[in-house]
Amino acid sequence: MKHLITFIYFLTIVLVADAQPPMGERIPEKMNLFIQKKMRMTGGEREAFGPVFARYQKEWRETMRKNREDRLLARQQLIELQIKYRKEFSPIVGEKRVIQIYDLQEDFIKILRDVQEERVRDRRGSGKMGPPPPPPRRF
Repeated sequence: MKHLITFIYFLTIVLVADAQPPMGERIPEKMNLFIQKKMRMTGGEREAFGPVFARYQKEWRETMRKNREDRLLARQQLIELQIKYRKEFSPIVGEKRVIQIYDLQEDFIKILRDVQEERVRDRRGSGKMGPPPPPPRRF
């Protein structure tokens, strides 16, 4: 139950847009906060983690943009980027917790995709007569 409340809290933070910059500008910051909260970082860890993670995210986005056409090359370069940043994250959160950063990044991206898919489904259903289509089955 506690995890559900935490999830709803973070989802609410991501979705609220009153008097804030456009969502695309806030996503990296929200991901950073999501990871810090999920990892229960101390004040010192958060302070040191923020700038390093911002650099990592910037390089991650650039890598994804450059390799849109070649997914295999993108995966390879992302793994190399994670190995590179493991050396910078380790002194901050410890060697054993570094992989958790990358796992939580994937979790956050999945949450964003799910929210986006839900919004698309809601838009499609709002202009038609009858109920919206059922959500896709997940096995």
